[in-house]
Amino acid sequence: MSTKLRLLIADDQVLFAESLQYVLKGIAEGIELVGIATDGEMAIDMAESKRPDVILMDVRMPRIDGVEATKLIHRNFPEIKIVMLTTFDDDEYVHFAVKYGAVGYLLKNMTPEDLVQSLQAIMRGATLFTKAITEKIFRTEDGELGAQDDIMEGLTPRERDVLNLVMQLMNNRQIADALGISERSVRNYIHSLYATFDVHDRMELIQKLKRTWPLAQP
Repeated sequence: MSTKLRLLIADDQVLFAESLQYVLKGIAEGIELVGIATDGEMAIDMAESKRPDVILMDVRMPRIDGVEATKLIHRNFPEIKIVMLTTFDDDEYVHFAVKYGAVGYLLKNMTPEDLVQSLQAIMRGATLFTKAITEKIFRTEDGELGAQDDIMEGLTPRERDVLNLVMQLMNNRQIADALGISERSVRNYIHSLYATFDVHDRMELIQKLKRTWPLAQP
């Protein structure tokens, strides 16, 4: 039975991803690259079909970005460790991804050797956060640290967009057209919302939110 770390790279910069693949083959015998996803939707599909140990997830990608993909993958496959890839060490998106299940983040300008060591540390149970990112995750509105238990604060910006259009009684095709995404992506978001709000269908979601949060704005 193979003991290699099974790695999936999710990055829309194909040259970067393929270069990373080439480098890893040369210096990391213990890492098996199982595929490259060029957008978040593909990353979700490949997480299910390939079942990698670790996903290196770019923050910004088309169709579904890395933050959204992280939330959906972690919800369905919590055993997969997701590490965000970013160009900036203070990237505002990173703390959202960490809240949604990412176990750390790495900068794209790190050396290949440091990347391999970081991946090995992740598999040993380590997390890769800076103090600044950790504080962002737990900071409340008054600047103190604390757990964020407001369910609405846990929604990603795209989930809020989809939810707002659901509340306006749009169907999946209309939502997809309004947001410039695929109907499949819309279905993924809506099923994620069902799980978040503990409902089973569209009408139950609408009725629940009409009582608790008047979201829709025509």
